[in-house]
Amino acid sequence: QREAIRRGLDILQYEVPGGDTFMHEGFKRANEQIYHETYGGVRTASVIIALTDGELQDIQFYYAEQEANRARSFGAIVYCVGVKDFNETQLSTIADSIDHVFPVTGGFYALRGTIDSILKKSCIEILAAEPSSVCAGESFQVVVRGNGFYHARNIDQVLCSFKLNDSLTINEKPTLVHDTYLLCPAPVIEDAGQVVFLQVSMNNGLTFISSSVSITSTQC
Repeated sequence: QREAIRRGLDILQYEVPGGDTFMHEGFKRANEQIYHETYGGVRTASVIIALTDGELQDIQFYYAEQEANRARSFGAIVYCVGVKDFNETQLSTIADSIDHVFPVTGGFYALRGTIDSILKKSCIEILAAEPSSVCAGESFQVVVRGNGFYHARNIDQVLCSFKLNDSLTINEKPTLVHDTYLLCPAPVIEDAGQVVFLQVSMNNGLTFISSSVSITSTQC
């Protein structure tokens, strides 16, 4: 994914932009993909990065904002990259917040220096859980370590999700949210030998960031 973004931005350096800015058309295509995934039963988190090099006309801005809001209703996080002649107020309205806007005032050739910043901000991942092993039948808290937990539109919507089995998932609100870790109350795991997989939602359970990180219960 990281390399695909880098290749795409490299290609853009050689494009000669012209004409009006139809950002909403790009959002429409992205929303179609997200809709089919989400309503096909896969509630996976999505990120949209919209790039423009010009100011949107009033009607174009209206449609872009509508499509961005539709993307958010599907659980997507929306970022905007503005290159050279852009309207930052417009982009901060279309994106989740002003913190989700990347201004590139040096033009397309300056995009290369912005890639790492875009990747760092847009990447949300779960890396580890502490503890990874607990006593069956006992209550505990878990530290979920990762990156990007501050990137939620509203950190009050961040949830820790514990998948106990295919039919039972319990969501808990973290007591502490940091960019690189969450502190969450965890459900009691009654049976020894049970493996619980961790997920995180950035939008109050609308979609989830999955992981292979797990907690195993043991007989103590």
